Amino acid sequence: MCPNLIRSYEPKIRCGERIVKEKDPGKSITLSPLVRDKSVDVEFRGDHIHIGLSKGLKVSSEQRNSLWELIGRICEEHGTRRVLIEGTAPKGVFQTSEVIDAGLKTATVPKLWMAFCFTDFRPDEQSELFETVAASRGVRVKFFGEAEIALRWLRTNSPE
Repeated sequence: MCPNLIRSYEPKIRCGERIVKEKDPGKSITLSPLVRDKSVDVEFRGDHIHIGLSKGLKVSSEQRNSLWELIGRICEEHGTRRVLIEGTAPKGVFQTSEVIDAGLKTATVPKLWMAFCFTDFRPDEQSELFETVAASRGVRVKFFGEAEIALRWLRTNSPE
């Protein structure tokens, strides 16, 4: 069974079939059963929170609120403000008001640094608007097409 918190005195933690060293950025600890469903997978990976999005995900405002509450709690528990969101961009056409609301929700976690890495990502007006709105609330957001570059940006620029 995976603990919800990493204990500093434990040199190794067994999660499912994985054995990982604490605070090793190359390893991960699955935070199940906190979040594991068909659309979202959340893990603590030593120095950041990794959120995997499945193909075909459709985001409602209720899901977004639940996810932000969870991100805030996990960031607090693990002492990090780094979040990498990776996968396929949510489907659908988003109204400008929805993009603004999503950007404002980032302020749920103060001093957050968030990298989005979406398959076949192409910058557009909505991604730029989201970054701008989040920045107006003190949250650093950037979109990427490659996970390695996104993670490097998080680790190089964010303070924690």
